[in-house]
Amino acid sequence: MVIVIGTIDINSVSTILTLRYDPSNKPIRKPLLAAEFKPQYNGRDLESRISTLIQEDLIQAYERSKFQRTILSLSGGVDSRLTLAMLRQFLPSVKVTCVSVGFGSTDDEVNEAKEFARVYDCDFHELMLDDILTELPKLVHMVRVPRWNLYHYYTFEYARRKSNVFYTGDGGDELFAGYTFRYSKFMSLYRRNMNWRDTSKLYLSCHERDWVPDQEKMFGEAMDFSWERIYTLIKRNFENDLDPLDQVFLADFNGKLLFDWLPTNEVFARNLGIEIRSLFLSDKMIKFAFRLPWESKYDPITQTGKIPLRSILNKQKGVNNSNDLRKKGFSVGLDFMWNKNARQITTKYLSKDSEIVKNKLINPEWMVSTIQSLRDGRSLDQRYINKMFSLLALEVWYRLFVSQTMKPNEKL
Repeated sequence: MVIVIGTIDINSVSTILTLRYDPSNKPIRKPLLAAEFKPQYNGRDLESRISTLIQEDLIQAYERSKFQRTILSLSGGVDSRLTLAMLRQFLPSVKVTCVSVGFGSTDDEVNEAKEFARVYDCDFHELMLDDILTELPKLVHMVRVPRWNLYHYYTFEYARRKSNVFYTGDGGDELFAGYTFRYSKFMSLYRRNMNWRDTSKLYLSCHERDWVPDQEKMFGEAMDFSWERIYTLIKRNFENDLDPLDQVFLADFNGKLLFDWLPTNEVFARNLGIEIRSLFLSDKMIKFAFRLPWESKYDPITQTGKIPLRSILNKQKGVNNSNDLRKKGFSVGLDFMWNKNARQITTKYLSKDSEIVKNKLINPEWMVSTIQSLRDGRSLDQRYINKMFSLLALEVWYRLFVSQTMKPNEKL
């Protein structure tokens, strides 16, 4: 039963603060079923099949809208680099402007992206985000969900100055096994006698950044948090006869991609008047990718994913060895941002006097203790920094939509 206090769906709030999304919401596209993951291809000619699907999708998109320029979100990873190579190969007359995001930290991928754009003779723009929290009220008001990691909005905002067609690498990780840092942990701990509940717990244990070890203590008296309810929400991904790793792929697609990234992109696209596309999210590509045996996409020995995509990319100019490209994308270093300016913003709005604390959504003792620990440097655990950012988003969301004590144009 959904418990509602005022205009707050308590279950939804606790789910978002645990999974980062709420799978009980209506998705923008139908979730995949276990039956759609039955391997049907033996692994031969994968590269040519994938290339053909990409070519068909690009040509159909071009014939539909006749766009002469497109913007590409380019990082140092496989998906966006392959997208650029395919755009150049199959739509050579279309001008491509590449946008790369940096945060000022030493591990930004801007320089690598800039060099790859140069090889393909593309315009390049570096978007440096010194502050990703100040305009959080505007972004939370737009998506109407308490989320903090909405800074990809700024790449879309820049893009509309150049074109209304924007390409991303979204879906490449979910379709072609890009989350290798989680697969190895999952496979090392999985046991054949596990039931769906055990497997659900194991799956979530591989998503450590989304919750904290004392998650139960974080919630206040008004919340009815239950790990059992959380496990039940993802049950359909694990109560089937799929190979365990295919269950992980199913849960990944039916999780953040379907209920987090895609709906957020849709909101941003609608507000900015642009079209956001991905070579990996056509219906044909999805159907094809999830009928591949997982061994053709992920090598557990070398912990390398996206094997067929890397193979295609290795044949393109400007690529020496795509196996050296590890997933990072436009992920911000949490401790870097915390020390830069996020500590001041977060501690300004989160305390025992926060509205989410006063209204018993969040436990005041937990809040004060965690903030103090992060503030005095006793702990800079990225999981707790991430959780503080999530609670900041919840506080902003609460003030915007519940107490209405904050305006969307207010700066933090």
